[in-house]
Order: sequence, then C-alpha cells, then structure tokens
Amino acid sequence: MTTNHVEVRVEERGDVTVVTVGGVLDALALPDVSRALTDAQRGAAHVIIDLSGVTFMDSRGLGSLLAANERAREGAPPVSIHRPSEAVQRLLDVSGVRGVIPEVDELPTA
Repeated sequence: MTTNHVEVRVEERGDVTVVTVGGVLDALALPDVSRALTDAQRGAAHVIIDLSGVTFMDSRGLGSLLAANERAREGAPPVSIHRPSEAVQRLLDVSGVRGVIPEVDELPTA
C-alpha cells in the first residue's frame, strides 16, 4: 500500500509477519497503517513493525501502534517494534510510551 507520503509493506517470514512502514505516519496514513496492522494480527504468531524508515510520526501514528499493542493484550498476536527511527524514538520518549511496546533488534530472515 502506498499513498503520497507513506509506504506500508507486509511480509510473512515463517510464523512472523513484518509490517514495514516508511515515510510520514500521520492522519493521512492512518487508514493504511491501521488496516495493515489489524490484518497482520489476524493470523501471525507475532507481528514486528519495522519503523526504521519513518521520517515523521504524529500522535495518530502513535495511536495506531498503541491500538495494535492493546489488541495483543486482549489476545491477538503480540506486536514488537523494530529499530524506530529518530523521529519515532523522540515521540515515544516525549509521550512516555517508550518501553510499552517491546522493541527487537533483529528481523527474522525470509
């Protein structure tokens, strides 16, 4: 899925689904990102959200991550984030959310 400013790619890697998000994660990107995360949590044993390519994320983008984490707390497959970009790290830190969603250093190989 691609809009003018965000790219969302979903890949199955064994029993893990990797959702890669790049570009601007804001209100305009929210429908694509939320749909990808919701769909990924319908089947995978674990969902890893690669945020290394996100250049900007606002509170709505953060909300989509927290919604996925809440679904996991309610029984959906767990989510982790992979190498959040500096822009994402800043928002996670400022909002006090850093550490709420587990972070992983490595992605599984295909």
